[in-house]
Amino acid sequence: MSATQDSHQSLESILHCVQRSTIDLPTHFQEIVDERVSKIGDIDNDARLTAEKNAKLEVYTEICQHHMSSDNLTKYMMQILPSTESLCQFRKEFASHLAANSVLQYALAAVERTPTRFVLCNKTGQVLAHDLRSSYNHGLLENQAVPFRLTRNITEFIGPFLLDGVFVPSFVSISGAMSSRRNVLEPMLHLLLRDDVISWYTSKTSAANDKKIQDIELQLSDRVWKNVRFVQQRLDSCAPERVENAAEAIKGTVAPIDMK
Repeated sequence: MSATQDSHQSLESILHCVQRSTIDLPTHFQEIVDERVSKIGDIDNDARLTAEKNAKLEVYTEICQHHMSSDNLTKYMMQILPSTESLCQFRKEFASHLAANSVLQYALAAVERTPTRFVLCNKTGQVLAHDLRSSYNHGLLENQAVPFRLTRNITEFIGPFLLDGVFVPSFVSISGAMSSRRNVLEPMLHLLLRDDVISWYTSKTSAANDKKIQDIELQLSDRVWKNVRFVQQRLDSCAPERVENAAEAIKGTVAPIDMK
């Protein structure tokens, strides 16, 4: 257990504070999806997965239209911040912290980034990596359909200018910095992912002593290194491309100014 500051608010608590909905939306969402999928009938697995995805999209769209406004986060921050200047500064800080958090979510294949687990500080704009869990398939990190949480309430609060002017450059710069220092980052990643994989494995087995844990560590060494490469490749994919002789590369691509 850890102490929680009053300024730390989850996105779910903020949405309920503004909209005061009596519906438990995650439960409502799953119930409606299950109901619609149950009516499909006997079909093969691929068709069922496709039908389930379509049902989820339909229910999500209905909830957005009828139960959840896209400006709840904006309304909340406008209520608690004392001035327009404070709001502008908060948005900028929030966008940069969100970029750092999103890099972690994508690189580590984070799952279940629900509104409950999306926590921010309403004084500083810091976005906290609360309860960050990676998705494993037999001990290997796996791709997620949703790379990180960037929903309507978040994008509307940031706005298009800070989204393109702060969030995207920060996301790319952070990825590039981590990618360029992969030799420094690699031992840290190995320790982090090793402990995570061993915890995952020991939760399914009974490793009663240090000798068994050491044997498990040797057994899982190949999976740990594959996970390290997985994270490094994701950071590389988001990093800016390095161009040799950049000045030569852009020469002649800009139209001359008409001085007439």
